[in-house]
Amino acid sequence: MVRSMTGFGRGVTTTNRFQLTVEIRAVNHRFLEINTKFPKEWMESEVIVKKMLSDAVSRGKIDVIIFLKELHNAEQAVRINWPLLEAYLKVKSELSQSVIMEEKWTMQEISNLDQVLQIEKEEFLQDEIIQAVKDALAQAINSLMMMREREGHELRNIMLQYKVELQQQVAKIKQAAPQAVAKYRERLIARLQEINDGQLVEERLLTEVALFAERIDITEELDRLESHFGQLTETLNESVAIGRKLDFIMQEMHREINTIGSKNQSADCSIAVVQAKTILEKMREQVQNIE
Repeated sequence: MVRSMTGFGRGVTTTNRFQLTVEIRAVNHRFLEINTKFPKEWMESEVIVKKMLSDAVSRGKIDVIIFLKELHNAEQAVRINWPLLEAYLKVKSELSQSVIMEEKWTMQEISNLDQVLQIEKEEFLQDEIIQAVKDALAQAINSLMMMREREGHELRNIMLQYKVELQQQVAKIKQAAPQAVAKYRERLIARLQEINDGQLVEERLLTEVALFAERIDITEELDRLESHFGQLTETLNESVAIGRKLDFIMQEMHREINTIGSKNQSADCSIAVVQAKTILEKMREQVQNIE
């Protein structure tokens, strides 16, 4: 199955105390690169995330972001920082000797004192965090893979359409190829007659034409192209990651087209070669999006 390397996935897990969201963004990359943005105390969860992603994805640059939202029903407590409050009181007492101040502080005034009232929250258990990350990540990976497969289906159709267009140009090349030998024979006859005062040396003509025909023969290149077309179709039907294999097939096809262009210089063949190269370039661009 053809899969795109671009996609987005999102998963959410809700517990009694928090809601955890995992988002995955994937773009094209030559290899697999996973970047995570987790709190540093979540090292174990980060290792698990990279393992789960590497099992599901073969190529692409993957960014993973995690969001943790505490719910209002989570147990909380307020602690008074008595040493700090006493220090504030001491300062107030010293100031009151020079500045007229209220004897008592209101609750609002005390709460405005920096770090005097500290909210204590129940720490989340590591196992609880890890399980929530696993559950949310599994959802996100599933969403990501579905998106990559949908885009991959479109890429497969595009590649098959380009394959048909390329085969049409190769058919034109195959049809135009014999014309080069015929035109060369005509030019050679005229040249030999000019050199030999209108007398045609048949043996020499046959030898020259035979050598030229051998030099510009593209039968092997055309046969290899047909083989590559078959490999392309088979590869697009495989269920594993095929991006690198497709890239290799594109390189081989480009090499054969280049060789044909350098061997056969007929006008019709040259036009078809240029068109074939243009189509191949479009195919190679699409391959860069395939996992």
